[in-house]
Amino acid sequence: MKILETERLLLRNQQPEDADVLAKMYGDAEVMRFIGDGKTFPRSAAESSITKWNDYERTHGFTSWAVIRKEDNAFIGKCGFNYLPDNSDIELSYMLDEPYWGSGYASEIAKAVLEHGMKKLNLKRVVALVYPQNSPSIRVIEKTGMKYEKECEYFGVKLLMYSIS
Repeated sequence: MKILETERLLLRNQQPEDADVLAKMYGDAEVMRFIGDGKTFPRSAAESSITKWNDYERTHGFTSWAVIRKEDNAFIGKCGFNYLPDNSDIELSYMLDEPYWGSGYASEIAKAVLEHGMKKLNLKRVVALVYPQNSPSIRVIEKTGMKYEKECEYFGVKLLMYSIS
């Protein structure tokens, strides 16, 4: 099911056929370097995460959706919302496969997803967590209109928190 569409991308629920690319991403140390605690995951984690994220949407009304490039229907990553581990806030998160970095896709989908969350899902506050050394992701977050709020720690890692209300 299509969630939203931008000029070059569309967002839909994750599907079992996304597992091959997702497993490649989860196993790529460079892709995972700034995700969670920075560890890679085996293929089984990619397969189970698809079910997990679809179940998550049924429970919470939002999830991490599949990002699809319209020109070739390629699954290029994920973007969406989830509660922080301590349930204190709703986080905007995104992860794209390395071949798609530097093309403006992250900014394009993050802005659209944030707008969808605020206007369609009626989210009142959204945060983004970013490693301090991940300057490309900081630029993406700032392009969404989020502002730096504070330093925090999740997953045993010192992170920067940005927010918008």
